[in-house]
Amino acid sequence: MRFETKILIVTYYWPPAGGPGVQRWLKFAKYLKEFGITPVVVCPENANYPILDPALNQEIQQDIEVLRVPIFEPARIINRWIPKKSKSISSGMVNTQNPSVLERILMSVRGHLFIPDARKFWVNPTVKYLKKYLEQHPEIKLVITTGPPHSVHLIGHKLQQSRAVKWLADFRDPWTEIYYHKALNLMEWAQRRHLGLEQKVLESADRILTTSEPTAASFKLRTHKPVSVITNGFDALDFEGLSDAELGSKDKFRITHVGTLMEPRNPMVLWQALANLIANQKALKGLESFAQDLEIELTGGIAPGVLDSIKNNGLEKQLVQWPNCSHEQAIKAMARGQLLLLSERNEADAHHIIPAKLFEYLALSIPIIALGPPNGAIQPILEESQAGVYFVQGDLEGVEEYLYKAYHAYKNSAPHTKQERSQLPYERKNLTQSLAALIKEMTL
Repeated sequence: MRFETKILIVTYYWPPAGGPGVQRWLKFAKYLKEFGITPVVVCPENANYPILDPALNQEIQQDIEVLRVPIFEPARIINRWIPKKSKSISSGMVNTQNPSVLERILMSVRGHLFIPDARKFWVNPTVKYLKKYLEQHPEIKLVITTGPPHSVHLIGHKLQQSRAVKWLADFRDPWTEIYYHKALNLMEWAQRRHLGLEQKVLESADRILTTSEPTAASFKLRTHKPVSVITNGFDALDFEGLSDAELGSKDKFRITHVGTLMEPRNPMVLWQALANLIANQKALKGLESFAQDLEIELTGGIAPGVLDSIKNNGLEKQLVQWPNCSHEQAIKAMARGQLLLLSERNEADAHHIIPAKLFEYLALSIPIIALGPPNGAIQPILEESQAGVYFVQGDLEGVEEYLYKAYHAYKNSAPHTKQERSQLPYERKNLTQSLAALIKEMTL
């Protein structure tokens, strides 16, 4: 009989939650048993998730134990009074460029009253519950916490202090270095409190896990504890149902973005380049039907400022917009594209960001056009995989030239075809094998 290592995974996001936050540990939990590790998942019982995807419940393995602990969510109260603003902030639609008075008040309340975040009220009830659970299950020697929300890491810290367990803190995003932290407009005492809690986690956890090398490098400057990197990825099984007809459909020269597109990430240079090509389509060889062929398909939450930029560039007729959808539908939306769009803020503190959707884009072998700051962490991945091109935001000439060539390729090439994906380095099962090795190292 093979020896099984049993672990606790404490996460706020778990089905029926939708969006990118749920995918990482849902997939890890799915495959850990294949490597001799039994996960027990701890999540909220009645969470106020901004995006729901009930179909993901089908991905939870039947033999995985899921412990649900009730949570008090202040957002439920705020939703009754100002549902639109509250939901947009909860779902990541943070207006950091031109916030209204109400938005500034909400962000300030969030930053000063709810430190480190509004899910802090889940910490003590969960610690109390898990102390009893660990007493009854002494075979569990490792607790994994994943944030954001980073208050989840405080659960790991308190369990580590009171029980003989190791603790792995997984950062899917940075804490105080994430872009919207500045929008909290923190007083000095509140900023010290946020930084102090973050530092306590970095110094206390037995190991830190991040999703990108730049984030890991930043943490290594602040802690002597080991810091590892396991990126996000894609599950090959999620793509098995795609037919060749669905993959890179040639009915339109479709530029596709799936997921939240906030105003700071607005790819204005892309809209301008497309508008220039339309304006010059009669003068440039092979562009005669460009405006007719072009389609901009955006699926997910789109900031009003992004939509305004598209309309101001005369691209309203080319725009097709869809609301948030299930993960299965999101993959089908990606598969319809001729170009897959990634756009990140053109700011120095955004260079470490690797959007989770990048890896599902990679799985489709559809060309990727990415825009972001100089030396963005996306760039080496695209270059290594030869999956697309990376432009610094503002490179109008480069973007326009690339689109011109991409459109000619679309007019003259065959549709995309499926490829073998299971051996790619970012496949979820392969990434889980790396996680399993790390877990066994910590629990030996």
